[in-house]
Amino acid sequence: MKIEEKKYFFFDFRKKRIELTKFAITMKYEILYQELLFRLRNRIAQNSKLVAKLVDILSLEKEAVYRRLRRDVPFSFEEIVIIAKEFNISLDRTFGIDVKTLLPFRSQVTQNEVLVEIDYSILDKYLQFIKDMEADASGKIWLVTNLFPQLFYTGFENICRFYYFKWLYYSIPDCQTKPYHEIVFPDRLVQIIKDIFVYSKRIKACYIVLGNQIFKDFVNDVAYFNSIRLVKDEDVLRIKDDLFCFLDYMEDVAIKGYFDDPKNEVFIYNSDISVNTSYFYFDSKISVPHAVVWSFIFNTIISFDSEILEMMKQRIRSIIRTSTLLSITDEKQRMEYFEEQRKIVEQL
Repeated sequence: MKIEEKKYFFFDFRKKRIELTKFAITMKYEILYQELLFRLRNRIAQNSKLVAKLVDILSLEKEAVYRRLRRDVPFSFEEIVIIAKEFNISLDRTFGIDVKTLLPFRSQVTQNEVLVEIDYSILDKYLQFIKDMEADASGKIWLVTNLFPQLFYTGFENICRFYYFKWLYYSIPDCQTKPYHEIVFPDRLVQIIKDIFVYSKRIKACYIVLGNQIFKDFVNDVAYFNSIRLVKDEDVLRIKDDLFCFLDYMEDVAIKGYFDDPKNEVFIYNSDISVNTSYFYFDSKISVPHAVVWSFIFNTIISFDSEILEMMKQRIRSIIRTSTLLSITDEKQRMEYFEEQRKIVEQL
């Protein structure tokens, strides 16, 4: 009996190992595929030009290329080699990066006063995620946040600058602390911020759950940094004006239920319970489904793990059940919410 038990246990253990190995291989390929598509779009941003180029070098019909970009059909190994050679993409480097992402979470954190290439690489990748969502007819984003949602505030310069200032304050040594009025965005960063704002508004469906303290926390932060003379009084007034414009914009979106096009739905919720962190869940047929956890304002932790993604989706569904929908319906509660936030901003 004991021998049989040992045999059964040994068999089960080996079976589990085989399943894990298959999962690892699948995840490795999925993430490699995602990295390959990202690098291709970095080389040729316009989809029609990218398709034309791939048709030419792979000797495929246009529809066959579209199927590969939509991930309906995978590129073959031979096709990946041809693409890598034509676009000068290092497969060694790509594999080296992606082996790390076989862990449930992949951290992308930098702590430099000046944005360096790796920072822009992370921002470019995030922007590409947004573009993938915009290009996908069924693309959806779920967002739970205890900060202002980037999909909104990237259109408001002084709010962006304050978040960037606060990130720098916590990221660099005390002796290098810069006051708010000395913060200047590089042109490249300005363009990325503008693109995020533009492409976000074209996503087919956005579900956004706002933490119930986000305006209060933001106002308190501005007031604190003003009290220690890192934010001037005149800058406080500029931030305050942006906050009122930001509220007007959010309320308009909530009333309509979309950004610029009725086909691109936006569902805004106010959480009735506290929100401890900010995280996205991206669901797209163009890119690999993944979740992004925001830490320290701009830094991110990315997960492609299926169990983590399912847990994240379940958590978002649970938070939505304990939240108040502000979009379209329940006009009275929506008006009360935005009036309350304006009173908070008025305290600045």
